[in-house]
Amino acid sequence: MESYRPKIHFSAEKYIINDPNGLVYYRGRYHLFHQYNIDEQIHWGHAISTDLVHWKRLSLALFPDKIGQIWSGSVVADEENNRLAAAFTYSEHGTGRQSQGIAFSYDEGMTWEKYQGNPVLTSERMDFRDPKVIYCYDKWVMVLSGGDCVLLYESGDLIHWNLLSSFSGNDEARCGTWECPDLFPMKADDGKEKWVLTVSINDGSPAGGTGMQYFTGSFDGTTFQPDAEQPNGRWMDYGKDFYAGVTWNHVPNGRRLMIAWADNWQYRDYLPTSPFKGQLSCVRELTLCKGEVGYSIKQMPVKEMESLRKNKKEYKELRIGSGEEWILGTDKQCLELNMSCLKKNIEAESFGIRIGTGEGKEFRIVFDPEAQTCTVDRRNSGVNAHEKFPGIYKGKMDFSKERISVKLLLDVSQTELFINDGELVMTNLVFPEKNYEIKLFVENGTVLIESCVIYELEACM
Repeated sequence: MESYRPKIHFSAEKYIINDPNGLVYYRGRYHLFHQYNIDEQIHWGHAISTDLVHWKRLSLALFPDKIGQIWSGSVVADEENNRLAAAFTYSEHGTGRQSQGIAFSYDEGMTWEKYQGNPVLTSERMDFRDPKVIYCYDKWVMVLSGGDCVLLYESGDLIHWNLLSSFSGNDEARCGTWECPDLFPMKADDGKEKWVLTVSINDGSPAGGTGMQYFTGSFDGTTFQPDAEQPNGRWMDYGKDFYAGVTWNHVPNGRRLMIAWADNWQYRDYLPTSPFKGQLSCVRELTLCKGEVGYSIKQMPVKEMESLRKNKKEYKELRIGSGEEWILGTDKQCLELNMSCLKKNIEAESFGIRIGTGEGKEFRIVFDPEAQTCTVDRRNSGVNAHEKFPGIYKGKMDFSKERISVKLLLDVSQTELFINDGELVMTNLVFPEKNYEIKLFVENGTVLIESCVIYELEACM
């Protein structure tokens, strides 16, 4: 239903979207391309923004042609030739193969010309797709899905590509098919530069179905080598609905920004939305932190989203005892909750957030200090359109910190939960039967909430 369309997250006007593609910052504008399934023919849709929050939908960018349909890929700024270049996967007609094509834009991404010699890269592999191109070590480098691995190629002209190496992790780390890889450098909080390799897993995530992993390590221009402390990688998101995330190329000031498809292949076609299907996460800023066991990524909504805040409500020193509930926000579709409490003031078996979504319906978040977990329960959160949709999802939560922080975004049919400044993130769709009602609760003990701030959020889509 149109009533489930998010107000602060990107969705297409109609038809089906999934993977974000071609993320690039160029001459003052952020470009967001995306997979766009129109009557079973896959195109690239296109939108632009100057602030990562307000997006303007534009005309279709890439269309199926005599070679095949247009699957996922990326865009880079080829400044030497004053153009943008798109690398994308062809799903070839007739042959069933996956191959890579190139297109160029000379008007800042508004129109595109496909290279006449497409495809530029072919293989006999069954899975051979989703090219992410970056510029490093004085050359173009492409990271590509090989199904059970990622493949690394190099080029001097974006047309002729040579295989460099492959990376497949280890048997314990690898599950499902690897898709939509990304490779980028980041400076960690200890001052060291690390390389991050992300992959999307089409089945086998902690919550079930699709999900995302990442590895930290080194890249010498030829080979990616994962850090010894984390050979199995880490999960990006412990919710059910965060997949195919990739980052923008050429963002100023060293920012690393990611957006993902907020959905799951287990039930994409069954969700109760019309005339559109599919929506994206908020844009997240990534930071890299050194911990006791290697490096890890934190994710938080970009600061630009704060421009949507209105009608602030603030609570200080909020003491909640067993069996008590504090109602914070009622009858709203778009809300942001920020909450913090000191470790010493948590004297309860568990505490959390109940979000009313209808008569006898709720989306439930539970923090358990003893188990060191956060659990999200959407079994009874509203409309369950598929047997794989309802469930309980869990992530490890660090209660050893002096202060525990929680940020929750609620947007019509989407929830995004960020714990301890984005150490743990959980993204889940929800299809409520009425507007949200937020309540705090405590079980078996007391909790003193140091600060609790709730905002309504202005629609921007």
